[in-house]
Amino acid sequence: MAGEATASIVGSQAALKVLYPKGELPKSINEMYVLHKRLKKDTDFVGELAVIPIQNANPQGSSAVFSTAQASVWQGNYLRFQLTRKQHYGVARVTGEAAEAAVKSEGAMVDLWDNETKGIATTEMSTLATYLYGIGDGVLGQVASGQATTTVTLAVGTNMNYFELNMSVRSVSAVGYAAAPTVRAVTARITSIDRRNRILTLSAAITGQLVTDWFVRAGDEVTASGTPSVISGLRAVVAGGTAPGTLHQLDRNQDPVRLAGQAIDYSGWATEDAVVDASAQSGFQGIGYPNVLICNNIEAAAMKKSLAGKLVFNRPGSSAANYSFSDVGIEGENGSIEVLSDPFCPRNEAYLLKLDAFSLFSLKAAPHLAKYDGMEFLRLQSEDAYEVRFVFYGNLKCKNPGPHVRLINFGVGA
Repeated sequence: MAGEATASIVGSQAALKVLYPKGELPKSINEMYVLHKRLKKDTDFVGELAVIPIQNANPQGSSAVFSTAQASVWQGNYLRFQLTRKQHYGVARVTGEAAEAAVKSEGAMVDLWDNETKGIATTEMSTLATYLYGIGDGVLGQVASGQATTTVTLAVGTNMNYFELNMSVRSVSAVGYAAAPTVRAVTARITSIDRRNRILTLSAAITGQLVTDWFVRAGDEVTASGTPSVISGLRAVVAGGTAPGTLHQLDRNQDPVRLAGQAIDYSGWATEDAVVDASAQSGFQGIGYPNVLICNNIEAAAMKKSLAGKLVFNRPGSSAANYSFSDVGIEGENGSIEVLSDPFCPRNEAYLLKLDAFSLFSLKAAPHLAKYDGMEFLRLQSEDAYEVRFVFYGNLKCKNPGPHVRLINFGVGA
């Protein structure tokens, strides 16, 4: 038995080394997540924080009169974001009995660790893909009915990709983190999901839950006023409005468009017309041209159907016509705008981005297998089990917030 136990540990380590060299996730997992895949990856986020400089005004010594130009001299306006890391953890366990049984077959051992590690790695990627669109408060969907019972219906437009079977959830009283919301005491596990009808069945009723509450993944709720609980995603960076407030220690109200982009309501607009207008709005500000539109698959499909009614598709040398198309490009202010569909993008919301202004700034890969001490997994002290951990330390970085537009009510009432 001692030999078998030793063999199971060696086999487990070998499997993890093959499956996750250098601790990084296989490309097959990364490719499932559209925005994450397209973002530039900076993996050297060391130190306590990172200072992200930004210039939102050029020198202003200008006049038709020379002496007035001299008198008007004022240097360019230089500001900075102070970006800090957020942490997130994914943990999977394999029992000692399962590990010893699996080592009887090399393939079984690899499959066992592959299934568990790939599963938790995929969970962490899904979580990161979700929060890339958020404001940093971890909220996933609002209660519509069934509050404080074990069968809760979520609001229309909820992205059900944010929820998974057996996920532990809590309920909070409000979105945002300017003031910490009330966190309901009960933590429940999702035991059933009706994705089409937006219904969650929970292991326990959440006492005190209101119809205005929001669900969060357990542990990802805001607990301190003014402090985001998870990464500050696109909705935080592209806040828009006349008073976007403070992000990463910078008050953006002095120049909202250049420091927080634009948020424009396109209710009633055809999706393709909304994109053209948003591109013009960005170009009019003169601070860069976005080249990528990211939206949910449903809105992307609606755009294809809308465009299909305006175009004729013919194959060269054939009289047969093709309906719809695989890729969509819309002519913007400075060339074609690529349309990307991402299942993790919120419903009825789209982002027109200059993608090279963004990067996923992290300490090592985001996420990566935790093995700083050289150990691919841990033997639990109080349980006959082995544990693997994936971690993420980082945040979304934007070096130029100005050119970007958040399209609100995208495709609604069109």
